[in-house]
Amino acid sequence: MDIAQSFMLALKSILANKMRALLTMLGIIIGVAAVILIVGLGNGVTNKVEDTFKEMGSNIIVATAYAQDSTKHIKIDSVEELVENDSNITVYSPYVPATLSVKAGKEEKRFSVDGVNSQYIPLRSKKLEIGRGIEYIDEKRFQKVCVLGYHTMTDLFGKDADPNEVVNQIVKIGGTKYRIIGVLKEISKSQFSDEDNMILIPYTVAQREFNQKYITTWYFSYLDKESSKDATDVIDKFFLNIFNDTDKYIIIDAQSIMDNMNDTINTIKMVLVAIAGISLLVGGIGIMNIMLVSVTERTREIGIRKAIGANKKDVLRQFVIEAITTSVIGGALGIILGIMLVGSVSKAFDINGTVNIDSILIASGISAFIGIIFGYLPANKAANLHPIDALRYE
Repeated sequence: MDIAQSFMLALKSILANKMRALLTMLGIIIGVAAVILIVGLGNGVTNKVEDTFKEMGSNIIVATAYAQDSTKHIKIDSVEELVENDSNITVYSPYVPATLSVKAGKEEKRFSVDGVNSQYIPLRSKKLEIGRGIEYIDEKRFQKVCVLGYHTMTDLFGKDADPNEVVNQIVKIGGTKYRIIGVLKEISKSQFSDEDNMILIPYTVAQREFNQKYITTWYFSYLDKESSKDATDVIDKFFLNIFNDTDKYIIIDAQSIMDNMNDTINTIKMVLVAIAGISLLVGGIGIMNIMLVSVTERTREIGIRKAIGANKKDVLRQFVIEAITTSVIGGALGIILGIMLVGSVSKAFDINGTVNIDSILIASGISAFIGIIFGYLPANKAANLHPIDALRYE
């Protein structure tokens, strides 16, 4: 009996006992679906983290000084010199934040109002929908101008507001009049996106209006991923030379945070996959039990086959292939269920879950491996039956 015949006999046996076969496959189906779901959602969470950091701006370092006085503080001339003299750092921007009441017509709400320089918008990978950004002349002349985030515009001027009509209008920020010079492109459809709910003004104006003598937070952008560590070390050395104490400031590298978060997600994903693997183990034990029952039920059939010339190898192959077929069909059903679950759960939680070919191949391989391992014992038992004893079995 060749492999094709053994496979056809396995299918006939499965179809003859559909409910029992389905229950046998259940552990494999659940285990494989769980592996596909966990890997797919893990990929989705990783994509979500990367997208979030892209919204913040790529290759970003944020440095914040906690305590500054007349003798120890960050001077903008020193920061400019640092950036000019280091090839790893490309641009920088002071950052002077506040939360203030903003009024346009009769509409009044509170928004994040950030004092920045002309380099901030490209540094944060933001783009303009209309108008222009903060320029050097605005900083030097203390111009009362502002750039609105897209959702800030719709909150103040209505959902159907036209950015072209909003530019050059006047808004009151903390009671002071500012002219709108630009509107940023929408980043997220969510109205709760911090990246879209903001107002940018010249940092010099922010310092004066917010009564902040010293700038505490600075944004830097470095050349590329490979420059991350060198740029961080240069900025750390710069701050340390001023404060002589690492507890007086903190430096955050977005790339390092993203890498650490991805490592954590991958670790959690592997732990969950291992837990899901328990279902596959249970499924394998289920296959072994049913195959043992099948061998017992078909003892006379085995005796007849041996009596007419089937050898030990033929019987062993027949039952191993039957176990593998059961396991692989269960694995295929689990893959289909897992892909469907990834799509449904991703949609429900608004994450871009993806099923890669590697996880499907791994799940398929595991299901076939389980069929071989847990099918061998019953198959070996069947192969070792003596023809006369098998024929006498009732």
